[in-house]
Amino acid sequence: MKLFIAGGCGEHGRNCFYVEQNGAALLVDCGLLAGAEDNLPRLSAEQIGTLRAVFLTHSHADHTGALPWLAQQGYQGPVYATLPTLTQLPFSLNHIQTLESLCPCKMVGTVPELSGLQVTWGRSGHCAGSVWLRFDWNGKSILFSGDYAEHSPLYPCDLLRGQKADLAVLDSAYGNTSADWNQCVKKLCVETVQRLRQTPLLFFPVPKYGRGPEILLLLKQFASNLKFYGDAHFLRQLKEIQLGGPWLLPVPPHFADWVLPDASLSREKGVVFLSSPQLNGKAGQRAREMAAHGALGIMTGTPDAGSLSAKMLADGQMSFLRYPVHLDLTQCHKLAAQNQFDRVVPYHSPEICCQRSVQL
Repeated sequence: MKLFIAGGCGEHGRNCFYVEQNGAALLVDCGLLAGAEDNLPRLSAEQIGTLRAVFLTHSHADHTGALPWLAQQGYQGPVYATLPTLTQLPFSLNHIQTLESLCPCKMVGTVPELSGLQVTWGRSGHCAGSVWLRFDWNGKSILFSGDYAEHSPLYPCDLLRGQKADLAVLDSAYGNTSADWNQCVKKLCVETVQRLRQTPLLFFPVPKYGRGPEILLLLKQFASNLKFYGDAHFLRQLKEIQLGGPWLLPVPPHFADWVLPDASLSREKGVVFLSSPQLNGKAGQRAREMAAHGALGIMTGTPDAGSLSAKMLADGQMSFLRYPVHLDLTQCHKLAAQNQFDRVVPYHSPEICCQRSVQL
């Protein structure tokens, strides 16, 4: 078995991992590198020709955004992902298959397109539908953590413990920067309340799926009198979360009613959630309007080069307060020590470079 890293190591984005054995191959994720001219996975036509199946860890564009390009290059095989992930994708795909149809969570399933391949998956705590993946293939094993978070108050994580594998590709997106969950959450909550004493409004650019509802839940628990507003997508997402399901932890009653439509915004102090982390489109227009009236933004994730979020951070109209949804390098090493991996490849951080090819 051979792993070829087509993106995601030594950079934040373009996550794409090619696994080949005896002339047949699978792909784990197929993402874009945002803000870069060279933004596509480094896959050759020959490699694409050997692909028999694609597996997705979750829906975010740095893991899935190059799938339309892959289809244009001739890939016509199945794409395996959880039902929430497939639902969240902003484009349509042919030949989709749910991971749930291959096997239940934490159980072993076989992949019909690849002889001898067995797959196991579990929830990774990053967003609804996100998973880690383990492949056992003719005596060799490789595990992909996906974007991995054990402390989410909203998204369950099936903890990686006691796993044995020849190779593990593990989330280390925060690199050498400490991302202790308790410390980051406390700082986020305390400073949000402090800043609302200085400005009438704060706006949070958040992904369409993921951290936004988590931050809402934590801020409400920290300061129950805060007022919250959100765009139409954010409100729809809260209603879906209120319904519950296997991809969600229980939320308090009336969780979806905590947030008012942004259109009803008064001059009262509060927090506004905008469902675009880079402030594209209408979210960007709304952010500019609020900033012009004295509002400040809080960025909790990584800004893309050239994005409005990056510009507003540079101009002092937003500040950065991390909300951890990944691992740092210390946490990556701790996770490795809680399992039995012969070799570990940390991924997702521009601080950490690695070999492009690993032979098992």
